[in-house]
Formats: sequence, structure tokens, C-alpha cells
Amino acid sequence: MRGSVSFVLALALTAATAFVAQAQSGSGQAPAATTASEADKQICKKEKETGSRLAAKKVCRTKAEWDEFYRQQRAETEQMQRNDAASKTPK
Repeated sequence: MRGSVSFVLALALTAATAFVAQAQSGSGQAPAATTASEADKQICKKEKETGSRLAAKKVCRTKAEWDEFYRQQRAETEQMQRNDAASKTPK
């Protein structure tokens, strides 16, 4: 149980770190005007499947959906960290 929680936490932190790095690298550029077609454009990424070294699943979402996905992952990671810290406090 503890190992699976650690794995999920590591996975969430990895995704959050990649998102933050991507956001920081683009922060020095001037924002481009986005049209409705750009906002609806699908962005596809390959995600490794748990338990397999070779299998990967292609996931396609819009930019807004990816932003929400990363925001939700970060919130879940922070919640797990708070819960873990609370369980380690002496009673």
C-alpha cells in the first residue's frame, strides 16, 4: 500500500515538474494571440503504461484540458503531501 502511494506521488510530481519547467521556459516570450481554432487544437502526448517498459498510450486533449489536468494533478499531489505530513505528526 505504501509503495503504491509513493509511486502515485512520484508520478504526479514528475508530471507537475514537467509542467512547471515548460511554463517557465515559455515565460520569457511575448504571449501570442490565440484564436478559437488554436484553443480547440488537440495536443497529443504519449504516456507510459504502468507495468510495462515498452507500452505507451496516446492521449489527446485540448490545451485547456491539459492545463486542467496538470492543475488537478498538482492539487492531488499537494493533498497527499499534506495528508502524509499530518500522519507523521506525533500525537
